[in-house]
Amino acid sequence: MAVIQAGGMYLIPTPERPVDDLPTTHLLRTIDGLNALTDAANVLVYHAMRHPAEFPQEDADTLVRQGKQAHKMMHKLDEMLPSDDFIMTMDSYGPDVMAEYATNAAIIIASTFALDVMVYYDKSFIRTGKDKRKAMFRDFQGAYRAARDECLSRSEGHEFLIKELTSAHRAMQKVLKAL
Repeated sequence: MAVIQAGGMYLIPTPERPVDDLPTTHLLRTIDGLNALTDAANVLVYHAMRHPAEFPQEDADTLVRQGKQAHKMMHKLDEMLPSDDFIMTMDSYGPDVMAEYATNAAIIIASTFALDVMVYYDKSFIRTGKDKRKAMFRDFQGAYRAARDECLSRSEGHEFLIKELTSAHRAMQKVLKAL
């Protein structure tokens, strides 16, 4: 349930933290979601470590590495993003694009980690195909995949835009140097 609730923290807007509050609000909600996913993963790993005969430790170690990588990437995204005040006062769309890019990347990271946690849970804790949790997990895996895929699609558009802006910026710098 914790994995499912964590997704609700960043995939579903709430009255306490609406999507359009500030430019970085959705990114912060996604970071909160990743933290909740990490808490759930830590419980699973701790349980696996306490019962090494029942749970392959390599799988638990892999989940730990995936979590560390997700947090490392999320930290980089959070650091690269300017403050809400800067984004809102800048007379340019650049900071808005940065915030949108960082948020999409954060959703990709958090959703991928959610899927990793669910795969680990399914493989390690669900013993039969008739287990009711298996069907529930499939539904939520679909939601996480859909969110991740949508953001991957958006990020492709961002990549194109960033390449074009970089090219235009270089050309403009050459012209300015020639003047």
